[in-house]
Amino acid sequence: MELASGRYETSARLIETLNRARAVKALTPKVRLYCSYDLLVIDEFGFEKLERKEVPDALSLLYKVIDGRNRRSSTAIITNVNLEDWTDYLGDPPMTMVLLDRVVDQTNVIPFKGESIRKPKTKPEK
Repeated sequence: MELASGRYETSARLIETLNRARAVKALTPKVRLYCSYDLLVIDEFGFEKLERKEVPDALSLLYKVIDGRNRRSSTAIITNVNLEDWTDYLGDPPMTMVLLDRVVDQTNVIPFKGESIRKPKTKPEK
């Protein structure tokens, strides 16, 4: 039996890692590495505004990984941003549409509703 491989990254860390790899001319091998996992979990998509401001082509870097994994392996993107809002949120309509095309291709969108389990527990006032 072959074991599956997986990797967990926050969206911000993924962008930072890809940007550093590009700076040392090692982007292609780094993208290949992220594409090699059977499952890649990208968490906190929507919290990387600072990284996207510092790395103007962050969306393009993220796209390289998503496109490379498309129809080859599983990718889970965890976000609080609704799919309908991605274009406004990411601010680059053409690139967002291309990214979304890859993200929703042969996908299962599982929306969760309800309160966060991390919500601070407050005691009722007396």
